[in-house]
Amino acid sequence: MIHLFHAQSLKSLTLLALAVLLSSCSSDSHDHDPQAESSTGPGGVLSSIAVTPGNSNIGMQQTRQFTAVGIYSNGSSEKLTESVTWSTSDENIVSISETGLATAHAEGEATITATMEGVSGSTLMRVSLSDDQGPSPPENPDPLPGTSAVIIDHTAANIDAVPAEWIEQAAGSLCIAYGHTSHGSQIIDGMAGLVDFRGSRYAFNASGAGDALELRDTPFPGANDLGSPSLTAWAGATRTYLDAHPEVNVVMWSWCGQVSDATESDINTYLSLMDTLEGEYPEVKFVYMTGHLDGTGLEGNLHRRNEQIRQYCRTRAKILYDFADIETYDPDGVFYGDRYPDDACAYDSDGDGSRDANWAIQWQNAHVEGQDWYDCYSAHSQPLNANLKAYAAWWLWARIAGWNGR
Repeated sequence: MIHLFHAQSLKSLTLLALAVLLSSCSSDSHDHDPQAESSTGPGGVLSSIAVTPGNSNIGMQQTRQFTAVGIYSNGSSEKLTESVTWSTSDENIVSISETGLATAHAEGEATITATMEGVSGSTLMRVSLSDDQGPSPPENPDPLPGTSAVIIDHTAANIDAVPAEWIEQAAGSLCIAYGHTSHGSQIIDGMAGLVDFRGSRYAFNASGAGDALELRDTPFPGANDLGSPSLTAWAGATRTYLDAHPEVNVVMWSWCGQVSDATESDINTYLSLMDTLEGEYPEVKFVYMTGHLDGTGLEGNLHRRNEQIRQYCRTRAKILYDFADIETYDPDGVFYGDRYPDDACAYDSDGDGSRDANWAIQWQNAHVEGQDWYDCYSAHSQPLNANLKAYAAWWLWARIAGWNGR
């Protein structure tokens, strides 16, 4: 009996250890099962509603499908698109159906709102008649005004919309320090590929030599990205670098998967540290960033934390590079956010809980390489993703340099 007891105990301990080991394994991409979180039912009291996509720009007579996700007091969430009451602030500009499908009718802006049980969530929709790019830069442009938020999302991933004079203005006026690891490198590799694709106008280097944009890639000592080696080390590394390099006037850091598991408190710490740095270095423009997609969809923790960052930036007139939003749409504006997309651009095409298609590969295959898109390295993802990240980055640099974005 004693030997049998010990054998059974050893077997149980071995199985327990194996279970613990397996549960502790994770990947940098946080590739969750699409149904893992969406199967959790709502609970508690409905506390907020997130409406996506956020702050859309579309043309006349175009349509856009909006999605509503309810966030409950116990932290659970549920898609409510067909349960909420949809409304628009101006039917003459944008109308919206009972299922959240909006149609643009006239130039202007309208607020799209989803309401349920007395709780509402909203987003702004802009309708444009033309591709007016705004005036040329003055001889001494004013710095980017701080009275309204600058949101760089999928609508900014259009390199042809950024005037050449503002590309040149950015190259001549900005000194950027950018901290990142693998996912954040998509911006750098995309920008490098863009030089080969579109020419030296988009050149960049660490010194600004040859009239190139001065962009210092991973220059910070003591931190790798916004979550490595800790969730706060980057702030101290930023101070150390800025104190030694007062010529830097733009600072940007990226995440590399940490937002997926971040708590509300973790994100509040990030936002607070950024705000503090802005106060300490008023001449520097600090760029906020969302975390990359992880396959958990609109019901997942990643989306909630990214929405937390977005809301903060919108209401406090911050500059946001919306990394996640950019990889949620293809270049034609097709939205994949409700199909559990991940950082590789894979998504669930048929709703069976498995990512079986890839929107970037599909778009690349349907278009001409070297004409519609360009090949380049794109960590964890496809070249098209890095293309879009580069286009949006140049939109960001031009906006910081003074371009009005129109």
